[in-house]
Amino acid sequence: MNQDTQLCKAGGDQGLSNGASAPLATDGVVLNCAVLQGPSQSSDGVFSAPDIRPTEIVILYDSLTTNTESRLMEALHEIDPEESSFTSTFRASRYALVEVGLCASDLVWRKAIREYAAHRNDDDDVIFEVANKIRDLVKNWVFAMPNLNLSSRGFNATPKFVQLINVIKSCEAYADNFRGIVLVQRPEVATIMVDMMRTMIDELGFVRPHALVSELLVTDSHEQRELLDNFTRGKYNLLILTKALEDVDLPRGQVVIRYNVFESQLSYAFACSRTLVPGGHLVHMAEKENDLHRRILQEYSGQAVDERWIRVISQGGNIPIPSCPLKETGDPYRLHEETASGFGSSVEDSVNGGRLFEDDALLAVYRIAANLQCNTTSPSRHPLFMIQAVHKMGGVEEFVCTVTLPPGLPLQTVQGPPRLTPTHARRSGAYQLCLRLFELSCLDHRLIHDPRQFDSTGSVNPPFLMKSDLVSGNSCYIRKRPDFWVNSIRFSEERLFPIAISVGNPEGPSEPYAPILLLTRQPLPDLEPFKLFFSGVFATVRNARGPAFIIGSERLKDLHSYTLRLCRTIANKAFVCSLEKMTYFIAPLLPSQGTDPSHRRMANLQDNIDWQAVTRANGNYVIRFSSDSLRDPGEFEDAVIQDRLVEFTRRYYVVQLRPDLTPMSKPLDSPREAEHANILEYCKAHRKGFQGLQDNNQPLVEVSKAAAVLNRLNPVHKPLIETTKTIPKYLIPELCGKSTIPASTYRTALLLPSITRRIDDFLIVKEFNAQFFANMVLEQHLLSAIFAPSATFETDYERLELFGDSFLKYFSSVYVFVFNPALSEGALHKARQHLISNKVLKQCGLAIGLPSYIQGKAFSYKMWQPPNFTVQGVSLQHPGRSNDVALSGGDDEMTVDISQSMTTPVDGTNTPVMHLASQSRPRPNTLDDSITQWLGDKTIADVAEAIIGAAYLSGGRDVALRVIKALQLPIANVEQWDDFRRKALAPPSNVTARLREGTLAAVEEIIGARFKYPHLLSQALTHGSIHGYENTCYERLEFLGDAVLDFLVVRHVFNRHEHMSPGAMTLLKSAMVSNSALAAVCVWTGLHKYLLYESYAMGNSIQSYAEQLEARHQEEYQRAARDGRPPGQYWLDLEPPKILSDVVESIIGALYISDGFSSDGVESMFKKILETFYDQHITIKTLSHHPTKVLFEIMQAQGCQQLSIEKEKRDGNQGTRCNIIVHNIILASATESTGYVAGRMASTAALDALEGDPGFMAHNCNCRNQTHMGKKDYKNRLEKMLADLEEVQNITAEEDLNDNMDVV
Repeated sequence: MNQDTQLCKAGGDQGLSNGASAPLATDGVVLNCAVLQGPSQSSDGVFSAPDIRPTEIVILYDSLTTNTESRLMEALHEIDPEESSFTSTFRASRYALVEVGLCASDLVWRKAIREYAAHRNDDDDVIFEVANKIRDLVKNWVFAMPNLNLSSRGFNATPKFVQLINVIKSCEAYADNFRGIVLVQRPEVATIMVDMMRTMIDELGFVRPHALVSELLVTDSHEQRELLDNFTRGKYNLLILTKALEDVDLPRGQVVIRYNVFESQLSYAFACSRTLVPGGHLVHMAEKENDLHRRILQEYSGQAVDERWIRVISQGGNIPIPSCPLKETGDPYRLHEETASGFGSSVEDSVNGGRLFEDDALLAVYRIAANLQCNTTSPSRHPLFMIQAVHKMGGVEEFVCTVTLPPGLPLQTVQGPPRLTPTHARRSGAYQLCLRLFELSCLDHRLIHDPRQFDSTGSVNPPFLMKSDLVSGNSCYIRKRPDFWVNSIRFSEERLFPIAISVGNPEGPSEPYAPILLLTRQPLPDLEPFKLFFSGVFATVRNARGPAFIIGSERLKDLHSYTLRLCRTIANKAFVCSLEKMTYFIAPLLPSQGTDPSHRRMANLQDNIDWQAVTRANGNYVIRFSSDSLRDPGEFEDAVIQDRLVEFTRRYYVVQLRPDLTPMSKPLDSPREAEHANILEYCKAHRKGFQGLQDNNQPLVEVSKAAAVLNRLNPVHKPLIETTKTIPKYLIPELCGKSTIPASTYRTALLLPSITRRIDDFLIVKEFNAQFFANMVLEQHLLSAIFAPSATFETDYERLELFGDSFLKYFSSVYVFVFNPALSEGALHKARQHLISNKVLKQCGLAIGLPSYIQGKAFSYKMWQPPNFTVQGVSLQHPGRSNDVALSGGDDEMTVDISQSMTTPVDGTNTPVMHLASQSRPRPNTLDDSITQWLGDKTIADVAEAIIGAAYLSGGRDVALRVIKALQLPIANVEQWDDFRRKALAPPSNVTARLREGTLAAVEEIIGARFKYPHLLSQALTHGSIHGYENTCYERLEFLGDAVLDFLVVRHVFNRHEHMSPGAMTLLKSAMVSNSALAAVCVWTGLHKYLLYESYAMGNSIQSYAEQLEARHQEEYQRAARDGRPPGQYWLDLEPPKILSDVVESIIGALYISDGFSSDGVESMFKKILETFYDQHITIKTLSHHPTKVLFEIMQAQGCQQLSIEKEKRDGNQGTRCNIIVHNIILASATESTGYVAGRMASTAALDALEGDPGFMAHNCNCRNQTHMGKKDYKNRLEKMLADLEEVQNITAEEDLNDNMDVV
């Protein structure tokens, strides 16, 4: 073996053997190898421990320095610059160029032209002429042979391919016993590799390669048997196959080479299963200094993969799967064009447009089973896949696969169709399972890979910028709408996926809300329950989904008409939409279904549709009461009535039938008829053409006004503006019509705009997460991250933005510190700004289209319109349906034509009245408010920071790092946090100042952590005043420690106060990381005694500050004990030497580096000294000596401008009462002997109230959508408020003094 070659083994025998034992020779090859894992642990199973994991080697190759086209490609582009002909060959040639080299790129064309045959001879066809020119050029081209000599001018291969050949050459010692497998990504690479290897007789004479790229290997038993025989007999001894065929049952080889890296632990397990022979070797090829390849190898191979998965894969899934996680991206490694063209039948995800084919289903089922097995309390002991041979007529052997999942889903076992090979049977069984789960709405959309992630450039279409305002800095962008609805209408089959939606009874049992059925053409992904807000209360919207069902064309037309009827009724707009374009349908449920589905999944929802209600609503939008029904209370139960017989009008809920009242009555509680003798007289006076009633003694109906569609997503309750028009309380049934939609259904339907808008929000988040972040971010966090405060949603990005901003500062500080080892502290600050400034964040956000996903505008319920619905200019008769107004009793009763009623008022006059639609025509050159929104540059930057914060909460710093790269921040040379440890440089110990004896032990005792490299502590304690150590003083460490501490503090506040407002969090964080607070910590812990400096004045300053601080400390504790309050910030009035705060941060930075850029040590230090100090001295109540000031600052940070303090002196000697009022609500109050004390106590109580009810401000304050108070106004108002309290204190004190004077 070459002395420069390191062959590292990780279990298994030392040599390769298959009849003969020999080492893996690498003579003449210079390469680096690395061990991925240690020796395997023994465990029970089919294979013993030495056999379960092969020896693993990482072969590193040089990066491709140049990627220029070959001369042939240049000539081809002169003929066809647009690549309009031979498009797939152009693409394959480029891929071969990158993977194999110039020679391979040209050979792709030679192979393609040999297979090309013209199907027609049309000289007028431009593309045909171009194709013939290309054919002639390639046929006459002189192709070069492979040249692997790196020093040669004719070198035409990639360093990667050269290393592959060297590894294969090293196996020559096995002679006829050699069997190897090479795994590549693309079929073009496999075939070209074989062609090139066959020409390299001198170097690879012992190699007999064969490319496996055909799906016949999966489906054709003869093809599979022939291959196995040829590989066993040695006709082929090197198989080059694509990843798409890695699950094919192949003979095992001594060497398996993974030419590409794959983000798939299952792929790794498949590769290991191919080398389960004594002395088997698994070779990974990775690019030198490629951090991405390093990360993938660490996360998806070696110790990261439980060896039990290798056993499962090696047995074809015919053993129970382990209860351990399986990390997968689900990437099938296809091109866009392949996914679009398809490979037969597929399951399509409407969320991201991805497709799951039969050859993808195996991976999906393994992921489903692994997730279920990890989350169940009773792991399945049944094999995942069971293959059985069946014999058919003619002696043909077929195979059937039974798939059995662990418990947790409605479907557990599925049997696939008979297939000719076990591999195909396994794939088909897995696909049938996925298809059935899809039909049950149980297939997780995240299992289907988003095809847009394949874009190698990582870019998407930028947001469509509509308009910019140079004065305000805001810009108008198109707001993203979910792709789900567009994708779903491509399916025309009459299969619907039902979801039952219920909201309970938020307004009490007297006003019930009936559940309704939402039917979509494709299954909606899982939707978490969410809140809708009413006056002072909220309701939780829950959903229960059922299996898909096939519905007949007539029933589908009925649902189409009913959905139109319901939407037109609640919106009072003339909506129209064709059946083909309707994205979802609404259906009523039978009353027996109940009001609150208790399970997330229900069966046979089709049987629970109230088809009679559908037919009744489709036939008429309103029915008149017959004379027989006027006195029937049942006719008025759960009813909505209207006093005008037109489609679009005001409506009323029936409270009760009043037999005690008639049209001749004059109810005292009905002000509308106050000026008339009775209700009948009122009708005579106000209804044109009124000719009297048939029954003057009929009972009246007591009604209440039916609510209109409102924004129920806004937690801030806004009282409705009362109309000046008197609302009727009693109506005469004979003059009214009854809506064909029951009141309980009508109430729920009024919530549909808010419900569907929230569903759209969920869909956008899922789409955003899949496309950009590989579903790494938890959706509840991502949902909050994209909502601006101006959207008035129950949560917004403000807390996450503060958290993400702190993490971004932390990450960027580490980044510039590691990659700029020579920069000073000031230069590091500038470098950091160039990475994370708001300008950079905005530009990165624009590059990925972030503004389109931001929700920056409140839901406009008045502009609600279901997808593909349009509004007619004039409300016409419902197309295709009878819109007659029918009578509710008797077959011989009269019928009123609805087209007549729409143009003729109820009073019967002949004056035509046209009901115009509420939506007017848009003016030219105006922006459509329904699809646009105005966003400021800072909002875009804030959302980017909030997304980073959401990523950290979802998966820690490595997930946050991945998201930072996905947002395209200018970050290079780092793929995981451990890269900082590998690439960081630190000053050697001989260039740092020497610590005084005992310093190391004393400091470690104080901070509760150990330094692995004590010279870093020396640097952290060294001030720049020491001569000769100016370049190794603490300044750089202080820069790093400042960012680490900032993040630890924000995380501490964020986690401890889960519902604290961002303003209060900012106040706490600022107080905790201030120089004065850190200086106090330094003296409090005694760290200042170990500083290294050469300045007499500095020493005196530190000593003087420490003495003054101790005196203030004692005074504050005495005052706090006297006042019955916790001690506050006793250090605020002192100006500390900056070295004291700097050294705390520098020690944190030094400890962080000493631990290999891990936060374990600094977290111990934070918990021991900083957290203890903060809990004692820095809380909301102790931020200032005056809690009123703190309360006012919190309100100001929240944007609230409706805070006031009212004082009232009580009678006698009962003192003064002080009320804290927010938006006309008394938040807290206190009564004390003086107004000053009462104000303090009331403010303290208000702070407690806000902490105890974190949703108070969100539910009651909407000031942030209004003009904010200026700094000068804020200062003046605060000073006046405090002055008023001081004045009250002085006046009260004087009164108390006068009361105590003796009268002479």
